[in-house]
Amino acid sequence: MTQTSTVTLPPVVRPGAVAWTGDNPFIYLKTDPAGQWSSLSVYFRIAASKYGPGRAAVVVEHPYDAAAGGARLVLTDNEELARFLVRDFVAKFVLFRPSPVMEELEYVDGAGFETVREGDDWTELATAGERSLTMTWRGLGEPFAVDVPGPESGTGLHEMFAVFRIAEGAEVTVDGRRLPGATIERDFLNGRGQSAGMAISETWVEDR
Repeated sequence: MTQTSTVTLPPVVRPGAVAWTGDNPFIYLKTDPAGQWSSLSVYFRIAASKYGPGRAAVVVEHPYDAAAGGARLVLTDNEELARFLVRDFVAKFVLFRPSPVMEELEYVDGAGFETVREGDDWTELATAGERSLTMTWRGLGEPFAVDVPGPESGTGLHEMFAVFRIAEGAEVTVDGRRLPGATIERDFLNGRGQSAGMAISETWVEDR
């Protein structure tokens, strides 16, 4: 009889500081599937960071056309955290990187947030006085886990761990106005998926 041995590997503690950990779902819309992105929206629910916990909803309409105007808004309950996330992360993400308007976003602090779950649909609502931002993901798929090394991550400076659920479709409403456009199918990680999804349990660690 052949005996087999089991090798037990010890836990691995990653070097490098944790920049932040939490959730970071996204919705990217196009009015013309062959054209530029008409709006880029991301949501943050941060459990821990050097600026503490907090939430931020970010929408950038017409991100590549400074003269086009539109919604360029950040609703948050921790403005220092929100500015850090936009400056050091969102502005470095590949779709936001070419945008000339990332330093012109309007920040509104003191926002309240609500999460609504209905089956495989997920909605995040942010309100601050008369300002509001709603993001809805429909038909979320099965979760899968990723480990993205620093050179390939959105910043190029952090290793990123996350669990993703890609949506079948999504929509964004700002101050009661639904933004035009729809998600499109695109290359995503090692497969294909719509340009909206949940990134949950997302953690960015300084790459050392």
